[in-house]
Amino acid sequence: MGTSETLKQYEDKSLVNGLSKKITAVAQELGEIRLMHVCGTHEHEIVQYGLRQLLPKTIQIIPGPGCPVCICPVESIDQAITLSYQPGITVLTFGDMLRVPATRESLDSARKNGGSVRMVYGPLEAIKIAQKNPDEKFVFFSIGFETTAAGTAGMIKKGVPENLFFLIANRYIPPVFNLLMEVHNRTSIQGFLLPGHAVTITGIHVYDYMETIYHLPCVAAGFTPVDILSAIWNLLGSIKTGSCKVINAYSRVVQEHGNPTARALMESVFDLVPGVWRGIDTVDGTAFVLKETYAHLDASRQFDCTPPYPSRANPPGCQCHRIMLGELLPTDCKLFRDKCRPDDPYGPCMVSLEGTCHSWYKGAQDMIDL
Repeated sequence: MGTSETLKQYEDKSLVNGLSKKITAVAQELGEIRLMHVCGTHEHEIVQYGLRQLLPKTIQIIPGPGCPVCICPVESIDQAITLSYQPGITVLTFGDMLRVPATRESLDSARKNGGSVRMVYGPLEAIKIAQKNPDEKFVFFSIGFETTAAGTAGMIKKGVPENLFFLIANRYIPPVFNLLMEVHNRTSIQGFLLPGHAVTITGIHVYDYMETIYHLPCVAAGFTPVDILSAIWNLLGSIKTGSCKVINAYSRVVQEHGNPTARALMESVFDLVPGVWRGIDTVDGTAFVLKETYAHLDASRQFDCTPPYPSRANPPGCQCHRIMLGELLPTDCKLFRDKCRPDDPYGPCMVSLEGTCHSWYKGAQDMIDL
């Protein structure tokens, strides 16, 4: 059986309906329950498949800060834009990043205004471009969580062309739960869905502190309807029994201790320091930065990339930061579907397919009816 056929099993209507009934049965014993995820892909799939409509009204799934494009610090985007205007330097980055509004413009508008910016599908393409153009300088603007950080680390460890540099804006997810628990508590949030792709790298035990410190259950979840509903069912079961364990509900992909090779690569290339999550806060131990050994590849050290203006995370009226914290929903923002749309994003959450506002845009009426 091929991969696509295997994944189709996790969209099976009878399995989905069966899980919906199980969730409803458990929910009747629990009262009002609020669960949170921290993964933009989870939110996209929840909206795409209408999974909230399969849950009882007493169960709320709150979107958290799970989109790497959304939480990318505006300071880093401003730096990338500044670099793009420097003669002889071309900034390479992912397509979604081109349209993210920064303080004064986006990378896409910088490109139209004379900046040198190119879209790439990944760091390997960046290497090929640099190899083909040895007389030019290139900066790969790296964003994302553990999954993309591991790939970038592996590439750097293996060796890159001398004319390729890196502007690193990757973030490490586990410590951000400390911030979320400052905003919420056990009354407002009773459990978390963990991002399956990131846990594939780290393993589940980096979240053990959620049990020992906050006494909240967490479940590593995949991305199909069956995966997500299974994770919700597991969370409700833990809440019912008073268990606070971290559960792996994505065992076909996630190993208990993650990917040791990927972890070792990240640890050998990067240090973890306090890092800004756009418009939210600085969170200890979440920013990947190149170790001193690789300072010669660090664009922020090798070039002057300080913008000639102070950075501003949120444009006036934008509520993206509160949406990412789970304090508001997209429909609570006065700009949603009016001034802020996927074809003309005003805030970062409307840009990427993984952004909560983007996910809600087409399904907004369903969300309003909840």
